[in-house]
Amino acid sequence: MSRIFVAGAAGNIGTALLAALETKGADVVAGVHGNTSLPNGWDGEIRPFDFEDRASMVSAMAGCTKLFLALPLVEKMTRYGSQAMEAAKEAGIEYIVRSSRYGASSDAHWRLGREHGMVDQFVEDSDIPFSVLRPNTFMQLFSTIMADAIRSGTVALPEEEFPVSYLDIRDMADCAAALLVDNTGHVNRTYALTGPEGLTGPDLAARISAATGREISYTPIEERAFIEKLDGSGMSEWTRNMQVSLSRVVKLGMMGNVTKAVEFLTNAPARTFDAFAAEHATTWT
Repeated sequence: MSRIFVAGAAGNIGTALLAALETKGADVVAGVHGNTSLPNGWDGEIRPFDFEDRASMVSAMAGCTKLFLALPLVEKMTRYGSQAMEAAKEAGIEYIVRSSRYGASSDAHWRLGREHGMVDQFVEDSDIPFSVLRPNTFMQLFSTIMADAIRSGTVALPEEEFPVSYLDIRDMADCAAALLVDNTGHVNRTYALTGPEGLTGPDLAARISAATGREISYTPIEERAFIEKLDGSGMSEWTRNMQVSLSRVVKLGMMGNVTKAVEFLTNAPARTFDAFAAEHATTWT
């Protein structure tokens, strides 16, 4: 059986992927960047590494033939991606599943899409067989970062009333797990992953209201107010600019499209926001 190295295993995607791979009985090494730790319950092998240090990545990948690559959203993300590809070649990795971003391209007109697209290009240029997954915004945004605002009765987004086809992070993990276990027919291909429908801010508020039994309203945020909020949170200027670029591309109507890639890769339909809201209703009450 091939051994799988999950780079970024302590992140939200990595954590979900470990759970998905465990159900498949896969042989997995959890790679953690820096001093981060894994959630309770993971009893498999853990290897620390540093995206800044190629030698540490080569050492962490030793004995593995498949790589799942998720990178932190930081200013050095493209550098980390380049280093990871060099390390993968040196370590003898034979197949890569890359976690990218919906709408990414090396020549994208929006900054976050371009940053992810550049890393995707590094993967393609590595000459290692690959599959690139480009997920849309995750539903879990509303059960984590936005949970406090929703508990106060408001869904507040800087996206006017344009739709986004939100994806459950577990569907992303299931797609990656399926590819890492059996990539037949999917090598050197790219898949755009979405949820089953495009939802606007008012749609989200209505569905969370139905799930919680509370009146939740939608409040669009002007871009200037959004920027001030991000700056006030202590977010770096680079990360803030990436988030603003994402909100702008939503307002171009580019993030509401729906694909069937989740069902194609996993043989199961993408999870609905209604099901997600019902599952997380107590988070917002």
